Amino acid sequence: MVRKLGKIPGGKVRRLEMVFSSTQPALRVTGVTKRFPGVLALDRVSLDLYSGEIHSLLGENGSGKSTLAKVIAGIYVPDEGSIEVLGKSLKPVSPADAINHGIFYLPQSPNLIDKLTVTENVLLTLRSYGVMSKVKEVKGLVIREAQNIGSPIDPEAEVGKLSYTQKQVVELLKASLLGTRILLVDEVTTYLPRSVREKFYEYLNRLKSEGKAVLLITHKIPEAIEVADRITVMRSGKVVKTLERKEFDIGLIRKLMFENNGLSAYTAEGLSVEHITKDEKAVIRLEDVWATDESGNYALRGVRISVRPREILGIVGISGSGQRELSEVLIGLRSVERGRYYLDGVDVTNKGSKVVRAAGVGFVSEVPLYYSLSGDLSLTENMALVIRDGGLFLSLKSLSAKTREIMEKYGIVAASPKTQAKVLSGGNVMRFVIARELEFARKALIALNPTRSLDERSVLSFISTLKKRVRIDGLSVVYISESLDEVLQVSDVIAVINNGKIMGVYDRRTVEREVLEKLMVM
Repeated sequence: MVRKLGKIPGGKVRRLEMVFSSTQPALRVTGVTKRFPGVLALDRVSLDLYSGEIHSLLGENGSGKSTLAKVIAGIYVPDEGSIEVLGKSLKPVSPADAINHGIFYLPQSPNLIDKLTVTENVLLTLRSYGVMSKVKEVKGLVIREAQNIGSPIDPEAEVGKLSYTQKQVVELLKASLLGTRILLVDEVTTYLPRSVREKFYEYLNRLKSEGKAVLLITHKIPEAIEVADRITVMRSGKVVKTLERKEFDIGLIRKLMFENNGLSAYTAEGLSVEHITKDEKAVIRLEDVWATDESGNYALRGVRISVRPREILGIVGISGSGQRELSEVLIGLRSVERGRYYLDGVDVTNKGSKVVRAAGVGFVSEVPLYYSLSGDLSLTENMALVIRDGGLFLSLKSLSAKTREIMEKYGIVAASPKTQAKVLSGGNVMRFVIARELEFARKALIALNPTRSLDERSVLSFISTLKKRVRIDGLSVVYISESLDEVLQVSDVIAVINNGKIMGVYDRRTVEREVLEKLMVM
């Protein structure tokens, strides 16, 4: 590997450039082991990544994928093993070490400062590595690089007001301007709508054509098959097998991911609608609800929905149609400008989340560490937050025992109930939130894209458990998702949301898919 400083076209600013040979691995990981208290996260993992390659690291939640990426990126220090970049030993003890060798880690949750602009965030990162310092030059580079990426962005926009997709573009800008040659992509596509994912895949293929190396970390088998040149499957902290493209087979990959922990025990059978009595009063009812987003524009426009006991109302729409704002209204986190919200016949409009939660309403969000958990608290302490909100009181001993019980019941991988939430993998964080909320919810559950960060087995387990709670315990569910397939699988009744409006409500048994698709995009 040769490190040099090169000019950026049209600018005087220098950035790191890395020149790689394609005759040997751009990155070689050999026998890497990483332990956390009570958990062997990586067990003698070895992996080769070549220039001009998209290599997918595939495995179920908690298999060690993200831990390996963070070891390569210098976020975690391995206990054993070695890392080489073009045959030269690399012992990263910080992200700076990895970046100086052309390695950039793209996390699932963007690492940005919301109060700063796009340019200021990029500039802050670049100054940290001594690459450039002039605001005017960086602003121009942001504009040009964003166009190259295929996602133009306002360099003066405040990051806190950007969408998730736009924030990931800012991360990509940082990677590009730092001269990244090895890009570690950690579950980034989890929160991207399909159209945006396809553009992102195009960008990754462009990097590949430029001779750069991409390690794409995912738990989604179809994504890995669609994008990757090779797939390495991990399970329980170990590499199971690396497959060449000609060997790709969804059945084989599923077996490699879940063997000895298979899918056969989990089914997501349809819920019989006969369990729903039509004359029962609605548990959740919104009447002509209007609500604004952070910019003061209407995100919800005259929304009317109702959900009865033992009923799952699926709400589907393309990204940005008002789903997040609707979920926040239902859990009491967003104010209603006009209209009323009734919970079991009681008007709870603008009464706040404490009142809604105390009534027995659970909430599973697509971003659990923002809405549902404190990363610095233990699992037991996070459990206590919900118990408190529900007006219940348990001793610390009882809480710890309850936490351990749901860890075992839902297959959450953690050393103990004392483990901090932030130490868990993204999939295990979501499993914990789902487990806690399913156990907590007595009356209703609000779910917003709940399966995005779950592997296939966890999705089926969640849907199966959810339907049992609906059928046996009479739970009412509002299931909000951008996946039409998922909504069709889960729901009894389906509503389409578009530009903040409910476009229609349909019986899942009789509605035609084409009708729903047209309403989603009209």
